[in-house]
Amino acid sequence: MQLFIKVILLSMVLVVAAFAVDEKKYYENGTIQFEYSYRSGQLHGLTKEFYETGELKGEHEYRAGKLVNKRNFRRNGDLEYELKYEDGQKIEYKIEYHPTGERFRQRTLINGKREGLEVEFHRNGKKKAERNYIEDRKEGSAKGYYINGRLQGDWLFENGEPVSATIFYSTGEKWLVHSDFDKKGRLNGSSREYEKDGKLKAIRYYKDNVMVQRRRVSRWLRWWWSIW
Repeated sequence: MQLFIKVILLSMVLVVAAFAVDEKKYYENGTIQFEYSYRSGQLHGLTKEFYETGELKGEHEYRAGKLVNKRNFRRNGDLEYELKYEDGQKIEYKIEYHPTGERFRQRTLINGKREGLEVEFHRNGKKKAERNYIEDRKEGSAKGYYINGRLQGDWLFENGEPVSATIFYSTGEKWLVHSDFDKKGRLNGSSREYEKDGKLKAIRYYKDNVMVQRRRVSRWLRWWWSIW
Protein backbone atom coordinates (compact mmCIF):
# COMPACT_ATOMS: atom_id res chain seq x y z
CA MET A 1 0.00 0.00 0.00
CA GLN A 2 2.79 2.42 0.93
CA LEU A 3 4.60 1.57 -2.30
CA PHE A 4 1.42 2.33 -4.27
CA ILE A 5 1.06 5.76 -2.58
CA LYS A 6 4.69 6.59 -3.30
CA VAL A 7 4.22 5.71 -6.96
CA ILE A 8 1.13 7.94 -7.16
CA LEU A 9 2.91 10.86 -5.51
CA LEU A 10 5.94 10.47 -7.76
CA SER A 11 3.68 10.43 -10.80
CA MET A 12 1.98 13.65 -9.66
CA VAL A 13 5.34 15.37 -9.18
CA LEU A 14 6.44 14.33 -12.65
CA VAL A 15 3.20 15.59 -14.21
CA VAL A 16 3.52 18.97 -12.46
CA ALA A 17 7.17 19.23 -13.43
CA ALA A 18 6.25 18.54 -17.04
CA PHE A 19 3.91 21.50 -17.15
CA ALA A 20 5.84 23.95 -14.92
CA VAL A 21 8.52 25.99 -16.70
CA ASP A 22 10.85 28.71 -15.44
CA GLU A 23 12.30 31.26 -17.86
CA LYS A 24 14.72 34.18 -17.55
CA LYS A 25 15.24 37.28 -19.65
CA TYR A 26 18.47 39.33 -19.50
CA TYR A 27 19.62 42.90 -20.10
CA GLU A 28 22.37 43.45 -22.67
CA ASN A 29 24.91 43.71 -19.85
CA GLY A 30 24.06 40.16 -18.77
CA THR A 31 22.09 40.92 -15.58
CA ILE A 32 18.66 39.37 -15.12
CA GLN A 33 15.70 41.54 -16.14
CA PHE A 34 12.83 39.07 -15.60
CA GLU A 35 12.29 35.69 -13.98
CA TYR A 36 9.10 34.07 -15.29
CA SER A 37 7.17 31.08 -14.01
CA TYR A 38 4.79 29.22 -16.35
CA ARG A 39 2.32 26.40 -15.94
CA SER A 40 0.57 24.78 -18.90
CA GLY A 41 1.88 27.54 -21.15
CA GLN A 42 0.50 30.39 -19.00
CA LEU A 43 2.16 32.70 -16.53
CA HIS A 44 1.50 31.24 -13.09
CA GLY A 45 3.09 32.03 -9.75
CA LEU A 46 5.65 34.73 -9.09
CA THR A 47 7.38 36.76 -11.83
CA LYS A 48 10.23 38.98 -10.68
CA GLU A 49 11.56 42.10 -12.41
CA PHE A 50 14.98 43.61 -11.69
CA TYR A 51 16.71 46.91 -12.31
CA GLU A 52 19.66 46.79 -14.71
CA THR A 53 21.95 47.17 -11.69
CA GLY A 54 20.48 44.03 -10.09
CA GLU A 55 18.09 45.39 -7.45
CA LEU A 56 14.58 43.94 -7.24
CA LYS A 57 12.14 46.22 -9.08
CA GLY A 58 8.87 44.34 -8.93
CA GLU A 59 7.06 41.15 -8.02
CA HIS A 60 4.08 40.12 -10.16
CA GLU A 61 1.86 37.24 -9.09
CA TYR A 62 -0.11 35.43 -11.79
CA ARG A 63 -2.82 32.80 -11.65
CA ALA A 64 -3.54 30.96 -14.88
CA GLY A 65 -2.24 33.87 -16.96
CA LYS A 66 -4.02 36.62 -15.00
CA LEU A 67 -2.16 39.19 -12.92
CA VAL A 68 -3.60 39.27 -9.39
CA ASN A 69 -0.92 41.08 -7.35
CA LYS A 70 1.92 43.46 -8.10
CA ARG A 71 4.50 45.17 -5.88
CA ASN A 72 7.01 47.74 -7.11
CA PHE A 73 10.20 48.68 -5.26
CA ARG A 74 12.62 51.59 -5.42
CA ARG A 75 16.29 50.92 -5.95
CA ASN A 76 16.97 51.25 -2.22
CA GLY A 77 14.54 48.42 -1.52
CA ASP A 78 11.66 50.56 -0.22
CA LEU A 79 8.21 49.58 -1.40
CA GLU A 80 6.84 52.12 -3.90
CA TYR A 81 3.29 50.82 -4.38
CA GLU A 82 1.13 47.71 -4.33
CA LEU A 83 -1.62 46.71 -6.72
CA LYS A 84 -4.19 43.97 -6.37
CA TYR A 85 -6.34 42.93 -9.28
CA GLU A 86 -9.68 41.20 -9.57
CA ASP A 87 -11.09 39.90 -12.84
CA GLY A 88 -7.88 40.52 -14.76
CA GLN A 89 -6.90 44.20 -14.60
CA LYS A 90 -10.33 45.76 -14.25
CA ILE A 91 -10.26 46.38 -10.51
CA GLU A 92 -7.11 47.77 -8.88
CA TYR A 93 -6.54 48.28 -5.18
CA LYS A 94 -3.59 50.64 -5.09
CA ILE A 95 -1.40 51.67 -2.17
CA GLU A 96 1.30 54.29 -2.82
CA TYR A 97 4.17 55.42 -0.60
CA HIS A 98 6.23 58.55 -0.02
CA PRO A 99 9.85 58.36 -1.28
CA THR A 100 10.91 57.96 2.35
CA GLY A 101 8.75 54.83 2.74
CA GLU A 102 5.69 56.10 4.59
CA ARG A 103 2.23 55.35 3.21
CA PHE A 104 0.99 58.19 0.97
CA ARG A 105 -2.32 57.17 -0.63
CA GLN A 106 -4.66 54.25 -1.00
CA ARG A 107 -7.47 54.04 -3.54
CA THR A 108 -9.51 51.77 -5.79
CA LEU A 109 -9.72 52.06 -9.57
CA ILE A 110 -12.24 50.30 -11.80
CA ASN A 111 -11.38 50.37 -15.49
CA GLY A 112 -8.84 53.09 -14.67
CA LYS A 113 -11.38 55.31 -12.89
CA ARG A 114 -11.35 56.12 -9.19
CA GLU A 115 -14.16 54.45 -7.28
CA GLY A 116 -15.08 54.49 -3.62
CA LEU A 117 -13.04 55.97 -0.80
CA GLU A 118 -9.59 57.48 -1.49
CA VAL A 119 -7.40 58.32 1.50
CA GLU A 120 -4.12 60.28 1.68
CA PHE A 121 -1.69 60.44 4.60
CA HIS A 122 0.88 62.86 5.96
CA ARG A 123 4.38 61.46 6.44
CA ASN A 124 3.78 61.30 10.18
CA GLY A 125 1.06 58.71 9.50
CA LYS A 126 -1.90 60.98 10.23
CA LYS A 127 -4.69 61.21 7.70
CA LYS A 128 -4.33 64.10 5.22
CA ALA A 129 -7.50 63.76 3.13
CA GLU A 130 -10.39 61.44 2.39
CA ARG A 131 -12.87 61.69 -0.45
CA ASN A 132 -15.41 59.47 -2.13
CA TYR A 133 -15.58 58.84 -5.90
CA ILE A 134 -18.18 57.47 -8.27
CA GLU A 135 -16.85 56.82 -11.78
CA ASP A 136 -13.87 59.15 -11.24
CA ARG A 137 -15.97 62.05 -9.91
CA LYS A 138 -16.10 63.25 -6.32
CA GLU A 139 -19.41 62.52 -4.64
CA GLY A 140 -20.59 63.13 -1.11
CA SER A 141 -18.31 64.05 1.77
CA ALA A 142 -14.65 65.04 1.34
CA LYS A 143 -12.44 66.01 4.26
CA GLY A 144 -8.96 67.45 4.65
CA TYR A 145 -6.81 67.32 7.79
CA TYR A 146 -3.92 69.34 9.18
CA ILE A 147 -0.71 67.54 10.04
CA ASN A 148 -1.71 67.77 13.71
CA GLY A 149 -4.76 65.61 12.94
CA ARG A 150 -7.39 68.35 13.24
CA LEU A 151 -10.02 68.82 10.56
CA GLN A 152 -8.94 71.37 7.92
CA GLY A 153 -11.98 71.33 5.67
CA ASP A 154 -15.30 69.54 5.28
CA TRP A 155 -16.68 69.57 1.71
CA LEU A 156 -19.81 68.22 0.08
CA PHE A 157 -19.78 67.24 -3.61
CA GLU A 158 -22.52 66.41 -6.10
CA ASN A 159 -21.72 65.10 -9.59
CA GLY A 160 -18.07 66.03 -9.14
CA GLU A 161 -18.65 69.65 -8.10
CA PRO A 162 -18.61 71.23 -4.62
CA VAL A 163 -21.92 72.47 -3.21
CA SER A 164 -20.78 73.49 0.29
CA ALA A 165 -17.61 73.71 2.35
CA THR A 166 -16.59 74.53 5.90
CA ILE A 167 -12.95 75.47 6.56
CA PHE A 168 -11.39 75.32 10.03
CA TYR A 169 -8.51 76.95 11.87
CA SER A 170 -5.57 74.64 12.61
CA THR A 171 -6.65 74.79 16.26
CA GLY A 172 -10.04 73.28 15.38
CA GLU A 173 -12.43 76.26 15.36
CA LYS A 174 -14.67 77.07 12.39
CA TRP A 175 -13.16 79.73 10.11
CA LEU A 176 -15.02 79.95 6.77
CA VAL A 177 -18.37 78.68 5.49
CA HIS A 178 -18.89 78.55 1.72
CA SER A 179 -22.34 77.76 0.33
CA ASP A 180 -22.74 79.85 -2.83
CA PHE A 181 -21.30 77.52 -5.47
CA ASP A 182 -22.62 77.63 -9.02
CA LYS A 183 -23.29 74.59 -11.20
CA LYS A 184 -19.66 74.53 -12.32
CA GLY A 185 -18.41 74.40 -8.73
CA ARG A 186 -17.21 78.01 -8.62
CA LEU A 187 -17.75 80.37 -5.71
CA ASN A 188 -20.19 83.07 -6.80
CA GLY A 189 -21.78 84.86 -3.91
CA SER A 190 -21.09 85.40 -0.22
CA SER A 191 -19.23 83.37 2.38
CA ARG A 192 -19.03 83.79 6.15
CA GLU A 193 -15.80 84.27 8.07
CA TYR A 194 -15.71 83.58 11.83
CA GLU A 195 -13.57 84.46 14.83
CA LYS A 196 -12.12 81.59 16.83
CA ASP A 197 -14.69 82.28 19.56
CA GLY A 198 -17.47 81.53 17.04
CA LYS A 199 -18.57 85.12 16.38
CA LEU A 200 -19.18 86.22 12.81
CA LYS A 201 -16.18 88.31 11.74
CA ALA A 202 -16.70 89.24 8.09
CA ILE A 203 -18.64 88.56 4.91
CA ARG A 204 -16.59 87.65 1.86
CA TYR A 205 -17.93 88.15 -1.67
CA TYR A 206 -16.68 85.97 -4.53
CA LYS A 207 -16.79 86.13 -8.32
CA ASP A 208 -15.68 82.99 -10.18
CA ASN A 209 -13.66 81.77 -7.15
CA VAL A 210 -11.97 85.16 -6.64
CA MET A 211 -12.73 87.19 -3.53
CA VAL A 212 -13.78 90.65 -4.75
CA GLN A 213 -14.79 92.16 -1.41
CA ARG A 214 -14.45 91.50 2.31
CA ARG A 215 -16.77 93.37 4.64
CA ARG A 216 -16.22 93.47 8.40
CA VAL A 217 -19.36 92.69 10.37
CA SER A 218 -20.84 95.14 12.88
CA ARG A 219 -22.90 93.99 15.86
CA TRP A 220 -26.14 94.83 14.03
CA LEU A 221 -25.08 92.99 10.89
CA ARG A 222 -23.87 90.05 12.98
CA TRP A 223 -27.35 89.77 14.50
CA TRP A 224 -28.94 89.99 11.04
CA TRP A 225 -26.77 87.19 9.64
CA SER A 226 -27.36 85.04 12.72
CA ILE A 227 -31.09 84.81 12.06
CA TRP A 228 -30.39 83.65 8.53
